[in-house]
Amino acid sequence: MIPSRRITTGSRICFMGVDLNNDNTPNRRMVNYTAVQPNRQITFKEAAMQFIGIDLHTNRFTCCYRNGNTSEGGKDEKQTESFDISEYGLAQFYQTLTKETYVLIEATITTFWFARFMQPMVKEVIVANTYELKQISLARKNTDKIDADILCKVLKMQILSGVQVISPVTIPPVEIQDLRSLFSTYRLLKKQTTQVKNRIHSLLKEKLYGFTQEEIFSKRDRKMISSLEGDTAMSFQVIGLLDLLEYMETNIKSLEDKIMECAAPFMREIDILTSMKGIGVFTAIAIIADIIKVDRFKNSKAFTSYLRSAPAVSSSNTSVKNKGTNKKGRKLAATLLTQSLTHVLSSSQKLSNWYDRLTEGKKRGLVRTGLRRRVFAEIFQMLKKGEYHYGRVARLHEAKMLHYQRFLKKRNISFEIA
Repeated sequence: MIPSRRITTGSRICFMGVDLNNDNTPNRRMVNYTAVQPNRQITFKEAAMQFIGIDLHTNRFTCCYRNGNTSEGGKDEKQTESFDISEYGLAQFYQTLTKETYVLIEATITTFWFARFMQPMVKEVIVANTYELKQISLARKNTDKIDADILCKVLKMQILSGVQVISPVTIPPVEIQDLRSLFSTYRLLKKQTTQVKNRIHSLLKEKLYGFTQEEIFSKRDRKMISSLEGDTAMSFQVIGLLDLLEYMETNIKSLEDKIMECAAPFMREIDILTSMKGIGVFTAIAIIADIIKVDRFKNSKAFTSYLRSAPAVSSSNTSVKNKGTNKKGRKLAATLLTQSLTHVLSSSQKLSNWYDRLTEGKKRGLVRTGLRRRVFAEIFQMLKKGEYHYGRVARLHEAKMLHYQRFLKKRNISFEIA
């Protein structure tokens, strides 16, 4: 018989300074959770192996529990429980974990922090990519219990069979997660500044003012634009939008500085990446934030695919079709590198000739994707071998790194190049 462990609400449990039996304890947010009813017991089966599928939301999560055994009727025994994301709820959840527990969670905005907290308490935490869990949407009705149950079934099948159905998402270290968060805000603000500039341009065109977008982008001409007289409604909007634009650009500059500060622990990787012409410090940091570390990738093909620069290929008989890029990968580095491709082309006559030859018969967008793939393949080899780029110009490379090192020294941030 499988022994069972009971969590009784009548026993006294403390977690992170929270008394789970005291209704007046601060931060106890479980107002409507049924587990706090008097004399109610939650029973979980404990076996050599335990599998948990978790459907995670912003304020609560639903868990489906299965063990490694099968009942006499050939069906798995399972239990489903829900917990609030609070000190009280997490403490109750942690009481159900063992060192032989496997956990599967779908990747969301809160997943990495949630997984990092429970990692020391379980055997393995697997974070599944959303694109590999499309079968959840095929259920007849979509509820938290059904989602958690499907995750639990997939996890148990994968662990017991040894066949990888769900490839795990790497849980990034805190430094990388902070960089990714900063870059997300940076991209959002850049997108919004473009929208504001386009709106200003539309207002000026509507009143037949012949300003180009380049002139709106230039701070030198903004004062002249804001002093235009005539239409009151237009002037009111333009002045307000220009003030908003200046405020957003100031925030973007602060974000860029913060990103540069947080990237100091990766000085060695930045030094290698900036040895390639066209790769600045900021783009190098974006590449690091995406890949975490190069050892995760078995070859350059996997590396370029993860960075959304290698389209999938579908072949049947004599038909071969190129599909879209890998949706499970990250696109930050690809986006920033695309903006630097002109500098990359100008630095290599070989690449420039290759690009010109292909654009004669193919779409420029496809050729740019191919160029990004070639650049990322070279970056993979540089990081894997720990070597500078073969086309490195020492004077330019040293100037990039010296500027970055001075930036960090002004802010009293320590760094070292191994």
